Amino acid sequence: MPAQTRYRVMHKFWLDLKKDNEDQLDERIHELKVKRTFVKTIRDALRLFFDLKHGRVDVLFELFPFVKAELLVEIHPQKTAGELELQHQLERLEKLLTSERAVLHDTTRQLQPIIIDGPQALNTPKFDLPRFDDEEDTLVIQRDTNTDSALNFLNSMLRLQQ
Repeated sequence: MPAQTRYRVMHKFWLDLKKDNEDQLDERIHELKVKRTFVKTIRDALRLFFDLKHGRVDVLFELFPFVKAELLVEIHPQKTAGELELQHQLERLEKLLTSERAVLHDTTRQLQPIIIDGPQALNTPKFDLPRFDDEEDTLVIQRDTNTDSALNFLNSMLRLQQ
């Protein structure tokens, strides 16, 4: 059986050491090469870049598990003492309500549902509508077609005083 041949590719890129960020990047690359982790770091960085570019976070959580833990804390934050006390009170109320339902179901008295065929009239006392004396003068407010709204407002207010 013939041995499989490996197909390897090399990619090169340039850094401009006159730029501060690229100079710092060169120093970090040198540190990675000393530790013999440069190639693995580049592979992981490219995997992470393309995974994030496609809207996935699997590689991010694989390489940086603390990020997943931080996101879970943000989604499910720790409850404060007041929130825990409120939750305990709600649980006690729920138990009380369920126990009362059990008592109601154990009684022999059955409650009959109220059936309403349609809208029902309310039993309210009849009252007479208010009557107004016609002896008083009627206030007539005329519409002003003037475009000056402030002046129109002031004139209307002055007419109310008369």
